[in-house]
Formats: sequence, structure tokens, C-alpha cells
Amino acid sequence: MSLPFSRWTRALSRTLARRSTGKPTSRPTAAKSRFGAPIKAAALAFAMSGIGVSLPTQAAWQLVPDSSGATATLTAQGSQGNVEHVHHLNGLSGTVGDDGKMSIPLSVGQTDLLDKVGELPPWLSGVSQMRLATLTLNLDPLAIAALEPGQTTRMQVPFSATDGNRTHRETLPLEVTRQDATHLTFINADPISLDSAEVARNQVGSTLLNLLGYGKLVGDIPVTLQGEMVDQ
Repeated sequence: MSLPFSRWTRALSRTLARRSTGKPTSRPTAAKSRFGAPIKAAALAFAMSGIGVSLPTQAAWQLVPDSSGATATLTAQGSQGNVEHVHHLNGLSGTVGDDGKMSIPLSVGQTDLLDKVGELPPWLSGVSQMRLATLTLNLDPLAIAALEPGQTTRMQVPFSATDGNRTHRETLPLEVTRQDATHLTFINADPISLDSAEVARNQVGSTLLNLLGYGKLVGDIPVTLQGEMVDQ
């Protein structure tokens, strides 16, 4: 992340000079400006580190797809009563930015839905590439950085699930554990509750539900996230 060090250091130098002599300082020559600014920048950075001011760095936390997934329980209304169907989604991918924001795209091909549907008709050959939703989690980067190996913290994480033009928002209680210097794991302490009626109104969701023969969904759909992040 680039910072305007040269501008800050020139202004700082002129201010200090005026305070010490009571006179405005002259502008530096081209040679002095060219070589002086990097030296002053290095001195300022060193001074800032000495007083405990840390500079932001590029975040590099990434989800490990092989150990990151979700579980959802759908309840369908049947002639003999309500029936629960548990489905899994694997291979979550995403990167945590400097601000702690992580976006996770979900596609049909990541779920086990197609395994239960069986062979699809030709007109649905591209359904595995269809986007189900995009999940967004806003993690606390300072809380993550403060974790020591073996420690767990519980965060109240702003969470959203976007499906087309609709967005579901809530606060997700997330438990984050630092395994070692480069690995974190997380799981939501309480399931996310999605409205089954909203899922049924989704074009992709309704198509899959019809193929599965579930009929009408009732109640909320609890979703549990679990994952591993690695510092690249």
C-alpha cells in the first residue's frame, strides 16, 4: 500500500525548521529534494515504528476450499408430514481484504443437489454453473491479528447473502480460532436463518426444488458455515 511519505516529510521538515528558527525555510534544490525525501521518509517510518504506530499491510487471508463448506437443512411439506433434507456445499473460496471483508460466491456445482437429482435433461446442462448467491462477511481484522495460537474469539460479524436483486442481512456470531501463525478456522456459533419462501422464489432454487420433488418448503433454512483460512 503506497503512502505519500515524501509530501508528509517535506511538510514536517519545514514546520520543525520554522519552529526552531522562527523563519520560513527555503525550498530545497532539485538534488536535495530528489535524495532527501527518501531518507526523510525512512526516518519517519522508523520513528513511527518506535512509537508504536503500525502501517496497514496488504491482507492475504484466503479460504482453503478443501476444508471450507456449509450445511443447510431444508424442511419440505409432505403428505405424511414435514420431512427434513440436509444438504452440503463444499469448496468455498474467497479472500479477506484489508478491511476484513470477505465475499464468497456460491454455485450449484458446489452443492450435493445435482448428485441427488441424477442426470439432468439437456436444457439444464449448464445449471451447475449457475450462481446460487454471494455471501459477504465483514470480519474484524484487528481482532484476528490479536489472536495467539490456540486462542478463540467470538465476533459479531455483519453478514449478507445476495441473490439477484435481493439481499438478506443479519449479524452472524462467528467463532474464530488461530491454529498457528498462518492458519485460522471459523464456524458460526448460531446457524444463519434463511427464509424458505425467499429461496423458493429464486429462479435457480425453485428449479432445483422441483427437480428434487420437495414440494413446498416450510419454516426457515438453518445454514452453518465452517472454514479454514491461510495467510498467503
